[in-house]
Amino acid sequence: MTHDSTSSPQRRVRGLTLIEVVVAASILAIAALALLELLTSSNSIGLSTRRQALAAIEVERALELCSEAIKAGDPLPPAAILEAGMEGEALQGCILTVTSRESSEEFVIPAAGPNGAPRTIEINVRLLIARVETEGGETIIEAERAVPID
Repeated sequence: MTHDSTSSPQRRVRGLTLIEVVVAASILAIAALALLELLTSSNSIGLSTRRQALAAIEVERALELCSEAIKAGDPLPPAAILEAGMEGEALQGCILTVTSRESSEEFVIPAAGPNGAPRTIEINVRLLIARVETEGGETIIEAERAVPID
């Protein structure tokens, strides 16, 4: 008796069926979309971090320019000079503002020697506050610096 391979109920199928191929392709597509989403969000976070770092550099530069002007007895530099470094792609459209107000700060000097008494001195300062904002008004970074004045 001969066995006919086409009539046997225990026939082994070699290769993949169409359903198996579709399921495998679907799983790979979902995994690829998840990876693409991860890369996109990573790029967005990187751009945001870069923007914040560049804004911090510009804020420090502006505070330094304003501090030097105050020490020299000059008025604060105009906005055009302060925003000179803001033309780059990451900070394009952002606004840099520097505000100032005068204040008095009291400092206590500890007692010197066994018979000394603590002393309180008052120092007049100009508080500079620099802020970089987007066109929509969202603050990217803000920093302040106190500059002693006579």
